[in-house]
Amino acid sequence: MDHWIDDSHFHWQSQNATDPSSKRGQEIIRHAALGIDIHLFVRENKLAAGKAAPFTYHGRVLYESHQGSQPMSVVFGLQSGAG
Repeated sequence: MDHWIDDSHFHWQSQNATDPSSKRGQEIIRHAALGIDIHLFVRENKLAAGKAAPFTYHGRVLYESHQGSQPMSVVFGLQSGAG
């Protein structure tokens, strides 16, 4: 389950097919070296007034670590000045 670890770290779980050695897994792990920016949008609640709740933009994040495979559990850190 996706959740905030603290004010500057977010735990995200990938789709079930994502493996660290797959193309998508490597794009996540090596995004900075590959020149790929990852932006974090979080929906704090599923519903608001009976409709799908809006997402809140929290800025760019950097890969910090991962565990597991299919799905991967990834920890991202907010970039300085984000949020």
